[in-house]
Amino acid sequence: MYQEHFGLNQEPFSIAPDPSFLFLSDAHNEALAHLMYGFQHGGFVLITGEVGTGKTTLLRNLLDRTPPDLDVAFILNPRLTVRELLESLCDELGVLYPRGELQTVKQYIDVLNKHLLKTHQAGRSTVVIIDEAQNLSPAVLEQIRLLTNLETNDKKLLRIILLGQPELADMLDRTELRQLAQRITARYHLQPLSRNEVGDYIAHRLARAGGNPGIFTTGAVRALYRLSKGTPRLLNVIADRAMLGAYVENRYQVSPALVRNAAREIFGSARRNRLRYLGAAGTIVVVALAAMIWAYFSRDSADPVPAQASVTMEEPRASFPSRSPSPSLDASPQSSSDRDADVPPIQQTAGRSDSEGTPPASRGEVPPPADLSRPAGPTYAVRRLAYQAVFDAWGSSFDAQGAQIPCDFAPSVGLQCLSRRGGWSEVNALNTPVIIELWDNEQAGPYYGALLSFDGTYYDLRIGERTERITPRDLRDSWFGAYVMLWQTPPDYNGSLREGDNHPSVRWLHERLQELVPNANLGAPSSSFGPDLRDAVVEFQMTEGLLADGIVGPLTWIRLSDRLDLPAPKLRT
Repeated sequence: MYQEHFGLNQEPFSIAPDPSFLFLSDAHNEALAHLMYGFQHGGFVLITGEVGTGKTTLLRNLLDRTPPDLDVAFILNPRLTVRELLESLCDELGVLYPRGELQTVKQYIDVLNKHLLKTHQAGRSTVVIIDEAQNLSPAVLEQIRLLTNLETNDKKLLRIILLGQPELADMLDRTELRQLAQRITARYHLQPLSRNEVGDYIAHRLARAGGNPGIFTTGAVRALYRLSKGTPRLLNVIADRAMLGAYVENRYQVSPALVRNAAREIFGSARRNRLRYLGAAGTIVVVALAAMIWAYFSRDSADPVPAQASVTMEEPRASFPSRSPSPSLDASPQSSSDRDADVPPIQQTAGRSDSEGTPPASRGEVPPPADLSRPAGPTYAVRRLAYQAVFDAWGSSFDAQGAQIPCDFAPSVGLQCLSRRGGWSEVNALNTPVIIELWDNEQAGPYYGALLSFDGTYYDLRIGERTERITPRDLRDSWFGAYVMLWQTPPDYNGSLREGDNHPSVRWLHERLQELVPNANLGAPSSSFGPDLRDAVVEFQMTEGLLADGIVGPLTWIRLSDRLDLPAPKLRT
């Protein structure tokens, strides 16, 4: 929005973990050195740091340095059981395992060990990177320790890198995890930026974006440090909003007052007056224009993916009872009110992805190498095409030239967006087309594609106007787990449900759970969410491997729809 005003060629303070903007403070240099050590040596490496200190950005930078003889497995959503962890590792490493036959942990370990010995003999090494590792249970951490027992006479077959928040280090101090703690060969705690480093950080990002490093005054930099405590993510958010304020007031430098106003807007410590930055502008025309600018910016920040216009649902979508349009829930990829409900990943119930290596000849002819290059044209147009492809899979259509945000548009056709971060096993388990975030060596920010189908060996990936056939290995350097799925809402949907709610959608939930949980004592259908219904929800969640909290959030709705076999596009063909 303010790029032209300040002479920038891209956003300087995006919160996306763009490696090209990485500022290597002394602490970040040290943390990166520890990560590189984990790439090159056996055992465990532990990196901890507060939220927003740059761990994920460091990880992205590390991926650019991946040696060609190294296989990398990512576990990006570690709320897993032991069995789910092993299945995820098999999926990420391309280890084939016949579903339905492997019932014990030993059987998973055996196929993993066989695979690792084979790759070791071929001169390759394997590293497992687990992000947000503070979410791992003690049982899963112990299983990870046991995985390091896979070894030859002179070499460990697995290298493990754990990244997480400070409580991860506290977990490892527990008596029952002392054997794991003793195997950590390198550990580092990433600190926020110092007072002096904040100024260098701001200047670095402005220069990287093609602008004047001196846009922020010395006083503004001091205010940024005081308000953010040196946390890079907070620095980005406050600095970005402060530059917007300067743009609205037609200033070319950011003052301490603009920084403080931006922080108030973000942290909510003052009244949220979104016309505050108008100052002396004074006229109704300027006030209205600034309000429009601010509204556009806020929407773009919450869901930066413009969508299209009108959608007409095909007849199969009528499986839910007819209803009037429900109130629009803000379920954009960045700000869904349901994001905290049902957050653990679903158990893998659909088939798994195949090997990242060469597919078996029995699967048919191997297609030519996939072209994963960034399509020509602006990023927002590429995003719209990805969303268009997934909307089309749902039987909807819209004008590709429109400007409506996809996740604002979705409720009009009975859908919602759900933003997730996970791996191939989770995408396969959801078994529905998804929009994925891709990165390339240009590092000009992400671009987007749509995973539309999977035949057991290859995925069909729509990028721009073309469709590529890929395996997970093709995306190992381009996709890091971020995706958005569309899901079908129940009648009168208005967000998550919990005990004590009284809403028409409770009745629909009541009737469906009577079908799916026959032992539940629910009585006559009612629009009131009572204790008996909560117990039935918990039983259903436990059966599906969800967080059994009795709250009906997006993943519970999704699993309900799947179990009821309601019409929906399937990833697996």
